[in-house]
Amino acid sequence: MDIVIVGSGPAGVHAALQCRQNWPRKSVTLIEGEKSIGACRPMLPQFMAGQVKEEKLYLPKPAEDPLLNVKTGTKVRSLDKEGKTVQLENGETISFERLILAPGGLPITPRIEGIDGLEGVFPVRNLPEADKVHNWINKDQKIVVLGGGLVGVKTAVYLRTSGFQIAIVEKEDHLLPQALGAETARRVEGHFRRMGIDLYLGQTLESAEGEHGKIKRARAAGQWIPCHALLLAIGSVPNISFLEGSGLLEEGELRVSAALQTKNPRIFAAGDAVTIFTPDGKSHTPWTWPQAVSQGKLAALNLYRSNPLPLKALTRVNSMNLQGLALNMLGAFVEGSEEISYAPPLAGILRQVFLREGRITGGALVGDITGSGPLHHLLIQGQDSISEVRRLIKPSFRVISPNLSERGIGRRRARLIPGEEPYTC
Repeated sequence: MDIVIVGSGPAGVHAALQCRQNWPRKSVTLIEGEKSIGACRPMLPQFMAGQVKEEKLYLPKPAEDPLLNVKTGTKVRSLDKEGKTVQLENGETISFERLILAPGGLPITPRIEGIDGLEGVFPVRNLPEADKVHNWINKDQKIVVLGGGLVGVKTAVYLRTSGFQIAIVEKEDHLLPQALGAETARRVEGHFRRMGIDLYLGQTLESAEGEHGKIKRARAAGQWIPCHALLLAIGSVPNISFLEGSGLLEEGELRVSAALQTKNPRIFAAGDAVTIFTPDGKSHTPWTWPQAVSQGKLAALNLYRSNPLPLKALTRVNSMNLQGLALNMLGAFVEGSEEISYAPPLAGILRQVFLREGRITGGALVGDITGSGPLHHLLIQGQDSISEVRRLIKPSFRVISPNLSERGIGRRRARLIPGEEPYTC
């Protein structure tokens, strides 16, 4: 074999397509443990809610290609980097000239008293589990979503717009805690409450009870919530246990350079499984769908380069439309930053950007996301951009003193935003 790719999420599929485009004489073998490849994970909430059919979920696939071999339904058991082989659970051994690891993540399953053995509990992560949810839920039932990050809020919104009764339980005191500050998140929370979504913020699920083996209620904040389905959306951990003993892991992490190269120059890795270390010694885990796509493509481009190219951006930018509320997240607060914002009264709009030494470090656009592309470009450039930020936040924008902030425009020191564990798209 020439090129072997492990995993068929966004990183793996785009890596395969890029390999066939850039290295047309090289064969590609794509290995996936599930029975199908390339399901679009951001669309799983719509699938669960019955808004899209399964056939609409899949990423673009190449036409019939004799040099692209797809193996599904079998997982990789181990890797021998010296022998340049991967061993599958079905006993097959596959050799490689170059290898891309894109195994993704595994959902975090919390320990909740009384939940063991109950039916109706599902992680929100992959197509098989989403299919189980789709077949389990009924519109006259109450669905509890555990986790108010990106995956949790999208899941809640799509299910609610399809008529389901929804409650979100989030351990932090506001939604989207890794991407938004409390003030910004309040706009999203108000929108959710108007939609009829119940919010239990600053709470965890304490216990669960069932009837006839099926979950019926969950306890949070000392009160019982009817719960006919519990969806776990509290994040994931890298799916890298099969690499134990391979010599690629460092302190339990699959570490790669900014060019996505592992310790072995013939092996690259991308997506939710990796921790990226930049030359300044900082580590990054930008686990989002756009990042996975970019990383998969770059890993493929770098396979046979003598001087692999680094990623152009390590940002966690994400956009979504929450049933009429547009939201673009440029990144969370960085300590020492200041804030430039625009929030016209009664307009339901908040546009904020965090800067440090004149450079964008993050921000959010709620209700009006115009200019998000140029702002993201400035974020990637890392140059002094305060004058351009002023222009993009509001036309003819001018900085005014904080005591005039009731007019909707202000600049002030930003507050520290509590973080949480990494979430995925």
